Amino acid sequence: MKKYNILVFPAGTEIANEIINSLKNHKYFDLVFASSESNAYCNFRNKEVNSLSYVSDKSFLDDLRDLISRRNIDFIIPAHDDVAYKLSQIDNIIDAQIIGQSKRVNDVVRFKDVTYNYFSNILPIAKLYDGEISLDDFPIFVKPKRGQGSQNSQKISSFEEYRSFFLNKIEEEFVLMEYLTGTEFTVDCFSDKSKVLYYGARTREKTSRGIATQSTFISCDQLNQQFRKYAELISESLNLEGIWFYQMKLDKNKELKLLEIGARVSGTMMLNRARGINFVELALYQKLGFGVNIAHNNIEISLARALVPIYKSSIKFENLYVDFDDTLFLNEKDINTDLIKLIFQIKNECKKVYLITKNSKRNLAKALHRFGILNIFDEIIHLQDDDKKVKYMKEHSILIDDSFAERKEVIDRGLYAVGVDSISTLFRDKN
Repeated sequence: MKKYNILVFPAGTEIANEIINSLKNHKYFDLVFASSESNAYCNFRNKEVNSLSYVSDKSFLDDLRDLISRRNIDFIIPAHDDVAYKLSQIDNIIDAQIIGQSKRVNDVVRFKDVTYNYFSNILPIAKLYDGEISLDDFPIFVKPKRGQGSQNSQKISSFEEYRSFFLNKIEEEFVLMEYLTGTEFTVDCFSDKSKVLYYGARTREKTSRGIATQSTFISCDQLNQQFRKYAELISESLNLEGIWFYQMKLDKNKELKLLEIGARVSGTMMLNRARGINFVELALYQKLGFGVNIAHNNIEISLARALVPIYKSSIKFENLYVDFDDTLFLNEKDINTDLIKLIFQIKNECKKVYLITKNSKRNLAKALHRFGILNIFDEIIHLQDDDKKVKYMKEHSILIDDSFAERKEVIDRGLYAVGVDSISTLFRDKN
């Protein structure tokens, strides 16, 4: 099987991160990145990020065609709602396949009012307000008809808040609906010729800009029966193919109501990917004409996520010196796995790695043998307690050591040194 070039656009969203993590290190798919902004996250992954105009720009189609030609793009995976919508409009006039849904589907799901109207007799929909609102109707919830990431979405509890909210907004561009008080769910789905091959429901316990940052897989049979039923109704009604998701929320009577349907990768599909469902890989094989099957681990799982930094710095070195006690070997019982990751990154770059230690506890050899890491070092330098590590370091070197005094001596000589708290600043995330 040949290798295929996969364009991820835009490359700076949480959705893009899920796509990247789904395909990194894949033997058949090479990732290409594009962004309309200069500060794309992938710049920090040591990857080239191609500049591409916004989908709303008149030049977008020509720019995209040029990028497809220059980079031999086979597939494009949209990482934003507006991009998914735009690509569905031009799918048949570009020389790359889109991992997404059809124009017809996007015309329905991109607009909340159209979605609710389309499914009004198919799925349970929250009460919508399309006229006068009475005092008894509050609280209500307002959100843009065409929106994403919970932007400009808000609970409104009074006429005063209502008037304040729409002071500088056009009411006709918003959906006004009953405020749902219960648990919110996302159901990640994969379909083949309208048949739902997989659905996996999860909570949205905490969110940030519409992305679930705390989520738990739903194993309740009663709920899952409902989620399966609604997934099948949606997929059959829209003739869905490949990746999609939908969101529902419980009302005050514990009844599920539709929030939205998404025609793209969701930002927290990783929870289902952790069960063994790689939606992006499945969609690519499906587009290539392969029959796709589903296999997953029957486990309960949850996640919490936070911002994870990726650094770019001016540090350049050819030799890595690593201390042992309280640096590589923690609490006299555990290996520092972050440091092991860095060591093998350095070895991948064909640089030298030295273990430099004043260990006097007679446990050095035993620990190195126990963890199978005796031979990963180019040299082991064992010093006396009154010796100086800096004396043994070559030019263009860096020391990792928990000792401030040792680090200061190295820095004073003009070399680099970091503590165990800063190991991640040296990671070169190439994926």
